[in-house]
Amino acid sequence: MDRRTFIGFIPAIALFGCASQGQDKDDQSGMRFSEAERKIIMGYYPRPVNAQANAKGRVSVGDKLMSGERPNKLPTSLDAQLPTLAAPYARLTLGADVILVNRDTHDILDVIPQVAF
Repeated sequence: MDRRTFIGFIPAIALFGCASQGQDKDDQSGMRFSEAERKIIMGYYPRPVNAQANAKGRVSVGDKLMSGERPNKLPTSLDAQLPTLAAPYARLTLGADVILVNRDTHDILDVIPQVAF
């Protein structure tokens, strides 16, 4: 291989080596609340008489936790009824919403709106 051919391959090799898909914006883990978890969580919190059936929460799936937001852990008695989650996932309350969050990326993976009163 002569010098010109070798020098021609260097940019191609560099571009090939640097190409990557990168990290997707949305968490592709597929983590969601199961129907059983939804029933347990919704059954734990008493529903107010004037609660709307299609209540809209503060956050939605695909949002990120903002730096100033301070979600709380679920009550210990409720958390004990639910299956253990693998790291880095956590179930939290944010206002009246119960959310499933990736703690590493702060992505909100699922939301049960307006149940934690």
